[in-house]
Amino acid sequence: MGSRAAGRRYAKAIIELAQEENLEDKVLDDFKLIHSTIDENKDLKLMLSSPLIEVTKKQSVLLEVFKSVQPLVQKLIKTLAINNRIAILEEISEEYISLYNTQRHIQYASVITAAKMTKEIEEKVQNKIKEITGYTANLTNQVDESILGGFVLRLKDLQFDASVSTSLNRFKRQLL
Repeated sequence: MGSRAAGRRYAKAIIELAQEENLEDKVLDDFKLIHSTIDENKDLKLMLSSPLIEVTKKQSVLLEVFKSVQPLVQKLIKTLAINNRIAILEEISEEYISLYNTQRHIQYASVITAAKMTKEIEEKVQNKIKEITGYTANLTNQVDESILGGFVLRLKDLQFDASVSTSLNRFKRQLL
């Protein structure tokens, strides 16, 4: 079984256990911490994937680094060590976050605008997201003056380009 599939299975099990104990929000915070720590620390990532380092040492390091996490997450780390799957902890954290967001209909979108996004544009963007997906999204705004005006919306693998520069380019191609 690939690490992504295994990570998804572990994440599903953990989210079910967290729901039984009413801890899904706290476990989410723990997995966000785990994901960002592993992602930002190259040495930790290498240690987790190294076949030269004993699993018990990996477990000890993780339990020390993440000593503030919920007991449920600590049990997961111990279980992963027992099953020699500790290297997939980052994948499990990604999958848990994704499952949590899916269950709560939380989605994230990136909006590129020529200037800081106004409330009016944010409303239009939220309406477009709701039209496409049926839900609203947490928006992040990037400023790129080269689009001249309007916005470019990126939501998962979708892109909606309502920028002035794209409209001008389309018009230019039609004239040629």
